[in-house]
Amino acid sequence: MGVVTAAVVAWRAVGLARRTRAISALRPVAAEVPPDQEERREALGIADRLLHDLPAAPEALYARGRILLRHGYGDEAVASLRAALAVEPELAPAYELLGMEAMSRGDHAAAVPLLERAWRIDPESEAAGVMLGESLANLGRLPEAVAVLERVVAAHPAVTAAHVQLGQAWNSLREPARAKAAHLEALRLDPVNGPACFGAAQACQRLGEHDLAEQYRRRHLDIVAEDRGIGQRRIREGLSAGESAGALAAAADLAAKVYAANGRMTEAADFRARAAAAAARTPQPGPAGGNRR
Repeated sequence: MGVVTAAVVAWRAVGLARRTRAISALRPVAAEVPPDQEERREALGIADRLLHDLPAAPEALYARGRILLRHGYGDEAVASLRAALAVEPELAPAYELLGMEAMSRGDHAAAVPLLERAWRIDPESEAAGVMLGESLANLGRLPEAVAVLERVVAAHPAVTAAHVQLGQAWNSLREPARAKAAHLEALRLDPVNGPACFGAAQACQRLGEHDLAEQYRRRHLDIVAEDRGIGQRRIREGLSAGESAGALAAAADLAAKVYAANGRMTEAADFRARAAAAAARTPQPGPAGGNRR
């Protein structure tokens, strides 16, 4: 065996050992869920099934991480996503979810390189671009944030969150005319977007348009009051039956796609049926729904 060949074999062995360790460290979680949380338990059971049936498939490990994040298992979700990347280092959605999880903890310094990697691999990902712009802005890297967000709105002009984040960055840079334009575009797309109303009020105030600023402030307060009422009901009641069914439907649909991608069509059909059954129990949004991210 030549020197180069030996080095390649050794490198592959190290990579295999790293992947094996990452996967073997994962654990089932559904049994930890109280029996009265039936649909949450069932969704996490899907995550456990993916780990059991397809432990070395990066798309299965990613799907598992996505399900776990939605149900509050942050540490185990991160472990699953990192295991997916140990198998497939160019899996952009895994970097995206890891970046989102870091943002949820307020760790924007950790989020930025993850989201940069996701966006570099998949420059069409509007979510990665928006989150990257938001994290850069939170770190005070405003010109970089603007550059990223302008790329996103140019490629995806209907993404409300991109216009909101761009408007916030322009407000922070004391560019009220540009901030107002971005927030008004967000409100055109989603008339009940609270952050856009707040940002528009800020921009109008700086432009000396005080009556208009007051109108946007009042709209913002109305939206906040409505959202607070929804939040208080959720604290009292937990996830509604419709929300739990929706989360279960999403988990089953994701599993169906993973099994189909791995040629396991019987399991894919079973999970499609489970997704359809759960979706039938999920209330459909009304015509006034909007994206308030």
